Amino acid sequence: MNTIHWIPWVLASGAVLVALSIYPYTATAIAYRGSDNGLAYILLVMGVGIWNAMFAAQLLDQDPLVKGFFLSLSIVGASLAGLGWFLFAGTASSTTTVPNHQLIYGISAVFVGINIFLVITSPAHELYWVALAETTAFPAFAEITPKPLYWLQTVFLIVLFSAGTTLFAEAWKSGISTRYTGAYMVGGISTIVALVGSNLVYPGGMTVAPLAAAALTTVGWLQANRGCLFAKCRSYLEIVELP
Repeated sequence: MNTIHWIPWVLASGAVLVALSIYPYTATAIAYRGSDNGLAYILLVMGVGIWNAMFAAQLLDQDPLVKGFFLSLSIVGASLAGLGWFLFAGTASSTTTVPNHQLIYGISAVFVGINIFLVITSPAHELYWVALAETTAFPAFAEITPKPLYWLQTVFLIVLFSAGTTLFAEAWKSGISTRYTGAYMVGGISTIVALVGSNLVYPGGMTVAPLAAAALTTVGWLQANRGCLFAKCRSYLEIVELP
């Protein structure tokens, strides 16, 4: 039982570290803000950061209403991350062009906007969930009775992450930038599995999906800085005389 009590704090600590990565990752993305892919990456980074930060924030208060509020905000982050991932994959130079991409991107953005509005106002209509006053295995996180819209938005998130992952999987199969497209594919699959597994086992605030999604932003940052870190180290070694 003591081990179970430690799990929320370990997950929250990891989520806080991911949230702190917003600064270096966004700073890198700003250099590419002139491209659609760069803007999509910024959206992805911000979404993953909010998702993780609000996931960890559930531990700040044991009041079910407060935890439910932070759960709502974490879903806002998840929605932005899902849209950002799909747009990032769709605008990547290594992937194929999405048919009718402007229409599909527009529809996706509208659905994300509607989902964000409804989840933020969920305490008023309770179409997403009803908060449980009694807690069970993980009292640190919001415990809910899911309603139809909760499962609908979960399916929508899975569709967004699956669409982006499929685009990178096709690029990887075609042998295009296999190092990065393969990493994106693995990161996307991990996020999807985490989304499905967490919601089936413990719907509500307890999830590992935001931590899994951090792999997507990390691979993007590494790709954007490919060779740069090595170049900086090499220039430093050339200047400093080693004994």
